[in-house]
Amino acid sequence: MDHQAIDKIQQLVHAAMIGAPGTDVPTLLVPDGYTLASLEQYQETPFRFRGAFATSSIEDYGHYVNAEDESRVFVDIDAMRAKAFFDLGNPATPGHGEHTASLRLEKTGAYEACLQANGSSFAQKELAHWIEDWHHCITGIDSNGEDLTAKQLANAVRKIEIKATSERSHEDGDWNTKRSGMDALDASAGDATPDIIRFHCVPYEGLAFRTFEMRVSILTDDIKPKLKLRIIGLETAQEEMAKEFKQVLTDELEENATLLLGSFSKQ
Repeated sequence: MDHQAIDKIQQLVHAAMIGAPGTDVPTLLVPDGYTLASLEQYQETPFRFRGAFATSSIEDYGHYVNAEDESRVFVDIDAMRAKAFFDLGNPATPGHGEHTASLRLEKTGAYEACLQANGSSFAQKELAHWIEDWHHCITGIDSNGEDLTAKQLANAVRKIEIKATSERSHEDGDWNTKRSGMDALDASAGDATPDIIRFHCVPYEGLAFRTFEMRVSILTDDIKPKLKLRIIGLETAQEEMAKEFKQVLTDELEENATLLLGSFSKQ
């Protein structure tokens, strides 16, 4: 071994003994031309457990978290998500936080369709087709308060007609002339028009079956009517679902899991 190699080894040994100022954390200063390589992959077992489990199933999430000795679960009810850490430790003996389990509830296809329809304007044929596509989730009420099946709703939408009426007046005087006019567009579908669409679905897997009531408004700004849907009390329903998510998750987790509202990220 030549003198230059011996000097490099001495430099590496000296570097390994240097600590970060004001701490007991070892700091390695690597000389130019050298790189560090972990030997962990050559060990029979890793230095510590690392892993990130992710699922959209509350039941499977509970099985995974409950299988661990201790965990802290941070729940973001606004985003319908939860994240568990199994190796955070505490301020005195902190852990690496590299073993986690994440839960993110996904909207069902039916609930997604309901949300997409909210605030949208449909032509008659478009809305009739939409009702027929989701007929297994839909019932309704007409403007007389009578219950409607999905088929009756679709037929009522197709039968909506626009009637235009005009009224004009003209008055001539010695010193002035007055003119006035009024146009009116009235929509009708026989004896009654569709008033409420009830959309029944499970919004997220693991939560309860729910009914969303959608107000039907008929827009008569053109010769061909447009129909606009609006979910009644959507924000209230979302708050109720968030509370339900927290309660279902609480019931699913065992006593060795500490559940906290909020989110957590390592710094």
